[in-house]
Amino acid sequence: MLGAVSCELLNIRSMPTSSASVIGQLSEGMVVKGEGPFDNWIQLKHNDSFGFISAQYLQPVNDLAKLTGTVNTDRLNVRSAPSSSAKYLATITRGASIKTLAFVNDWLEIEFNGSTAYVAAPYVDLVYVSSGYHANVSANLLNVRAAPYSSASLFGQLAQGEKIWVEGQQKKWSQIRFNGNRGYVASQFITAVASPESRPIVIEDTQDIVIPIEEHGQDLSRLTPSTILTVTGSSEQRNAAATWNKWGALLESLSTQKKLDVACALAVLCVESSGKGFEQNNSDRMIIRFENHKFWKYWGKHNTQQYRQHFRYSNDKVWQGHEWRREPAGEWTSFHGRQVNEWQAFEFARQLDEKAAMLSISMGAPQIMGFHYERIGYQSVVEMFDTFSLSIQGQVNGLFDFFSTRMLSYLQDRSFEEFAGMYNGSGQKQVYGEKIQKHYAAFKKMMPNLDNSHS
Repeated sequence: MLGAVSCELLNIRSMPTSSASVIGQLSEGMVVKGEGPFDNWIQLKHNDSFGFISAQYLQPVNDLAKLTGTVNTDRLNVRSAPSSSAKYLATITRGASIKTLAFVNDWLEIEFNGSTAYVAAPYVDLVYVSSGYHANVSANLLNVRAAPYSSASLFGQLAQGEKIWVEGQQKKWSQIRFNGNRGYVASQFITAVASPESRPIVIEDTQDIVIPIEEHGQDLSRLTPSTILTVTGSSEQRNAAATWNKWGALLESLSTQKKLDVACALAVLCVESSGKGFEQNNSDRMIIRFENHKFWKYWGKHNTQQYRQHFRYSNDKVWQGHEWRREPAGEWTSFHGRQVNEWQAFEFARQLDEKAAMLSISMGAPQIMGFHYERIGYQSVVEMFDTFSLSIQGQVNGLFDFFSTRMLSYLQDRSFEEFAGMYNGSGQKQVYGEKIQKHYAAFKKMMPNLDNSHS
């Protein structure tokens, strides 16, 4: 079982009973992987032996994008595969932050130099950020560091009285968002601000707690399914599992209304955006793709000279060769593939014409183009943009509103290439159709008995 501690401190006991001696403690948000539950207890490795924790104070880790990994050893080898005999790639040092993509037995698949690599899981402290609270800085100047260590590099400083949002705890450090990055401050120098959403303080194993989990205005209990899948296996299986863990309950509900196998809708989301609606590494802003050729249609052809100073694309395959530059004499740069760059191009276009720029982007998890705003029930593209920016539920609802009768028929018949021809365009239908098929098959392999299409 993989879970995150949902109380401030959770006792590790020598035996699976509340009367057993306490041999350690886990703090809120810390991720553990253990065996069980057995009679509501989880067995896990502790130091050189084993310990037990109460399963009722673990919440499922259903969104790996919310995992923070910090190296807890002096030197940690990065390898090309999940094996100690795999090719050595690099060494990372204590305090380094890593982005976890999946669990592969006792290894973590991580994002490394724009690709994937593996590190031994016991040497990484994982924290799951699912809720938070406001706090005020009590020190005159408070250092913000890149990792939860006093020797970690300095991001900047916060002034006394400044209000911050604390995402979670890691030992004696608090994890915060600082200038779009994840940073850490010493917990002793901040004071929680009392509010109705303040986190509960739970130390004893006998107390019951309920933690509301919200993201982008949504109660995640309405989105996440009762069955949480392990994010492991092939890339399609990992993608499908992560998407299901985040939005499965909502997808299942909407698919049932359309008499559609939920695996079909999930596969579409996986292919369009890897099941993500917001990019954590871009200040949690909505995922977009700015299309140069669409901006030409809605604005550029009426402002030819100015457009060509800043944007260009391929003449024969208009979805390729997208580049832009801020200054007319500057160097051309590509921007697809990284959300920070995507938003820079989009924000520049918004300065030229906001409506045309919004019409020219695909938005959120379903990657629906802004010019389809009326089709999915909005009076303006601005209204669509604002709704998609607010919540994942707005984005997923938009996906199902976008499905035409023929699209639904193609999905119900598993004619994924024909569906992709309507959703992604005829020029890309084979590529996208194959991707949808692979993700559909991957999910059905993990959840073979789930078919809500005739519910």
